[in-house]
Amino acid sequence: MLPFLSQLGELRHAEEIALDFSHLRRVTPAGLTALAASVNGWQRQNRGVAFHGLSDCAITGYLQRMDLLSACRVQLPKGFQRHEAQGRFVPVRVIDHDVTQLGRDVAGCLAPGGEDYDHPMAGLYDLANYVITEVANNTRQHSAGVGYAAAQVTRTEGFVRIALADDGIGMLRSLQLVEYPGSDRFTDMEAICKSMEPRVSCKVGNPNEGVGLTLVSNLTRLAKGWLMIVSGSGVVTIPRDLQTIVRTLPDNGYYRGTLVAGSFPQQTTRDFADLLQRAKIGAGLLRGGTINATFEA
Repeated sequence: MLPFLSQLGELRHAEEIALDFSHLRRVTPAGLTALAASVNGWQRQNRGVAFHGLSDCAITGYLQRMDLLSACRVQLPKGFQRHEAQGRFVPVRVIDHDVTQLGRDVAGCLAPGGEDYDHPMAGLYDLANYVITEVANNTRQHSAGVGYAAAQVTRTEGFVRIALADDGIGMLRSLQLVEYPGSDRFTDMEAICKSMEPRVSCKVGNPNEGVGLTLVSNLTRLAKGWLMIVSGSGVVTIPRDLQTIVRTLPDNGYYRGTLVAGSFPQQTTRDFADLLQRAKIGAGLLRGGTINATFEA
């Protein structure tokens, strides 16, 4: 995935861009959203973008079902069967409307019936809804670009993969625009790490802002998931059961905008309320321990 993002970065100054799909065999929601965001950014800048090798690509039908090609304004004859998305995948969607509704739509697709409190999929529904809503809000409010979301359920592995990407100004520039202390000396890696800390926000003067990405990262750890955030040249990864890894994109790569991709085991998300409570305690937003109270009439 990281070499692919570096390759996208190499094209950010090109006037004419050719994308060859002939050898593509596999793609993740992260790749889909990053490509959709990049292509649409180039197109808005009136650059020429050509798609080659789709007739030879082994997964062209899948790319059509996931709405990548339509998101990139590529029209092909409909030579594929539209599969039922419920409980399986969320096609590429532009983040251009109410993010609350987007979160519900994505969660409802990944965890059908989970909107009911006592449903077996309720925990997964709540987790997906929370992650999508928090990250999509960041995209809408801070990126100054256009974002895309996609998701997939891997039934054999028991994981849910969620990704959101935009072609905006990136985390570092977002902090610099609000003159966050020290941001003029930050690297992209440092900007990502700082944005994951509690109460760090690109909104000035609102004490309730700046906890969304903190809680998403804490939820990932508690659910034994995996999270990757890429912005500019920086990459921060939270692997399963391992320490956070901070690095740069390979080959001096640079991804314009921000990509947030996560993978969560279905079995560890059953009690979302408990996960969120522990995530807030870990972020210092709540006190830990048990509260004893007596209620009298």
